[in-house]
Amino acid sequence: MVHRFRYGVWLAGAVLLAWELLFLPGPGIQEDEALFVTPFFGNTPSLYEWHAGASRIPVMLMDYVGALKSWLYWPIFRLWEPSVWSMRLPVCLLSVVTLVLFADLARRAAGSRVALAAAVFLATDAVFLLMNLFDMGPVCLLLLGTVAFLNLLQRFAASGNRRFLGAAFLVAGLALWFKAIFIFPLAGMLLAFAVAYPAAVRRTLTLWNVVVAVMCVAVGAAPLIAFNWERRGATLQAPAQLPRGPVAEKLVMLQHTLDGRALEHYMFRSTFNEKIPLHGESMGDVVVGWYRESHLGPGSALLPALLLAFLGLPFLRRSALFPPLLFGWVALATAFGTMLVFRDAGAGPHHTVLLDPAPQFLVAASAVAWAERWRRGHTAALIALCVVVAGSNVWLLGRYAQMGRTNGFSVSWTDGVENLAEVLRAQSPPVAALDWGIRSGVQINSRDAVTFVADTAPRENVLYVTHCDGYVIDESRTKQFQERLGASDLHMTANRAVADTKGHLVFCLFRLEKN
Repeated sequence: MVHRFRYGVWLAGAVLLAWELLFLPGPGIQEDEALFVTPFFGNTPSLYEWHAGASRIPVMLMDYVGALKSWLYWPIFRLWEPSVWSMRLPVCLLSVVTLVLFADLARRAAGSRVALAAAVFLATDAVFLLMNLFDMGPVCLLLLGTVAFLNLLQRFAASGNRRFLGAAFLVAGLALWFKAIFIFPLAGMLLAFAVAYPAAVRRTLTLWNVVVAVMCVAVGAAPLIAFNWERRGATLQAPAQLPRGPVAEKLVMLQHTLDGRALEHYMFRSTFNEKIPLHGESMGDVVVGWYRESHLGPGSALLPALLLAFLGLPFLRRSALFPPLLFGWVALATAFGTMLVFRDAGAGPHHTVLLDPAPQFLVAASAVAWAERWRRGHTAALIALCVVVAGSNVWLLGRYAQMGRTNGFSVSWTDGVENLAEVLRAQSPPVAALDWGIRSGVQINSRDAVTFVADTAPRENVLYVTHCDGYVIDESRTKQFQERLGASDLHMTANRAVADTKGHLVFCLFRLEKN
């Protein structure tokens, strides 16, 4: 039985990797996806660095995003220069590790049948798969950190060995340094332990265990702590700079993360000529408007299955699976509940995907608990559920693949950035980017051969690049440039447009000369 379980999990991992490799070369490099690559470009400084002689060590890339991924990729980029493949293939492999660790965790918590079913659901989940692959949150290491943390804590609970406890909280500290939003799933997991396993928590809540946990999380988060010590709590102050996302937007994002349709419009063009609105009085209302129309169909059956699992939870109190079910629901509700009240947390799929793998586990564990209660036909019922949920997931992945082939990708993920890099590499003047989401993709695709200037003031002998009408992301920068241009004695000349592989004119280039 153990061998069959392992074969099943590795088969699910192979399916996950195969789908990721299918999607990998499609979308262009997105600005947030490339954030961790910026320390490898010339003399580009990081937000916060340590210095060792003449060497600069990146520590923080943003107030709440650490350079852990940059550290991990340093040996990779020494051998394989940054590109679509060298950036995305490693996180594909890490997502398989996440899946295998999750399956092992679920097996020890709820049995092989639950673990295998949950692994199948997770391996075919469109949002989990695509967000790991393109890692624009970034989220891959956070999802890996979640299952590693739970795995180590479970081993500590079973053995009492403090090395597992220390390792678990070291992982938690590293995840917090990597991205501070990990505090939400971490809070959910800790509260879930207290609610679902109160006796075990009381038994292990000793002074020495608390000291070990605090010291290890502090060691893991040491770079984040040092940054905040020097910058007077910059991470804690950062949320004040973020917009407050409306509750409706977060609920819509949760819905479409669970039904798998969160990346329609956002990454994949829903129709060939789609230009999603990118501006409005409330960006939250704009985003909600995107999802009012869908060409993906009903989406994954995971969402209705999860709703049925929630309704059935009170009737499973006597089941042996009730404690892990309670743990999963408390962790899920706490993590999303904190996102719901915290600024813009939960307003994008790179946030709501951090609720995984709880939904997949809850559906699988509930199905097995009900099957055991019915006693007859439980194996057939479980197989039927797997076929329905996994089948709807695979169908949805097929629809995404078709959308990418037929319609192309949204402006943030446009594959036109590869064409743009070729055009700019052939130009001699320095380049000024007038909109968000251009520079990093060009640097990577041109092998850092394009010279960008930070000063975007109107002047001669500079090649300006921005997004064409209908694709402009940061309207304020464009408006500011136009105002400064109008006050000067310069006018645009040598205009040119660069298209994506489907022929959509995405990028506009021009120079300036005196009237």
